[in-house]
Amino acid sequence: MTSILDTSELAKLFGTSEKDVEQMCGDLIKSYNFRYMVLEPSEFEKILLDVIRTIDGETLSVSGKKRESDWISGWNDNLTAFVESNYDLRTLVPQYMYKFGVRRLFSRYIRPLDKHFEVHFYNVYRHYLFKTWFKPYDCIYEFGCGTGYNLVIMAQLFPEKRLLGLDWAESSIKLVDTIASIYKFNLTGRKFDYFDPDYDLEVPDNSVFITLNSMEQLGGDFQPFLDFILEKRPALVINSEPFIELYDESNLLDYLAIRYHQKRNYLNGYLGALKTLEKSNKIEILKIQRILCGNIFHEGYSLVIWKIL
Repeated sequence: MTSILDTSELAKLFGTSEKDVEQMCGDLIKSYNFRYMVLEPSEFEKILLDVIRTIDGETLSVSGKKRESDWISGWNDNLTAFVESNYDLRTLVPQYMYKFGVRRLFSRYIRPLDKHFEVHFYNVYRHYLFKTWFKPYDCIYEFGCGTGYNLVIMAQLFPEKRLLGLDWAESSIKLVDTIASIYKFNLTGRKFDYFDPDYDLEVPDNSVFITLNSMEQLGGDFQPFLDFILEKRPALVINSEPFIELYDESNLLDYLAIRYHQKRNYLNGYLGALKTLEKSNKIEILKIQRILCGNIFHEGYSLVIWKIL
């Protein structure tokens, strides 16, 4: 049976109304093929077994400081592809987004009819997120910006805003600066290490800090960056990350996502730290939204939005 990820389902994912999604992203949604099949029991069991074997095996890389060289190499591949394609923005999409044919949606496995399903979903999600939250602010800082493909959307939506792309990989900074030069975006790259934050970074009033699937690499070592945020006092902080605290361990797919998250040493404890800060009246959490969409192993797009009091 074929289903479709429509504005109704997207509204549930984003925690908003159909009208809101339609106003922000209606034309974009209509341009994509969001049809999918829910897996038959036999295929579901096969995929489930593959996931369990992968989690129990020894092939998964573990996040952390020691992976810096992997990211330098990965983003350098994107830089090479970007230049060799005559600066085609489509080459900025990280290849891991095409890795799996099966996806997670509303705590079940689905098989999209279009291989670009997750990329297109993420495109709609980012347009909705940026349009909803960025308008009042002057400067946007993306930490862990990777290929810069999030910054491209920001620059296209808000050409008047100052954008900074920050990453620990020199290849990422070179890629961001190349994008800015070719497309004349109001965008600058700068080296930044989550594990050793640069307090010389100037943050004007009315700035936003955003992370998109990058803090996951910190495991439990998020405190240096959290201290940095509290010191720099941006007007708003947006974290779109995999949050282990939002899974329901009584659900089989969520239980496996928890195990996968732990096996890869992804972000752990950050949401709890924010809730502790809120209880101490140091911050206010404006939104927590589990985004029930992701790859075969976990959900990487859940959302926490907060501000410093």
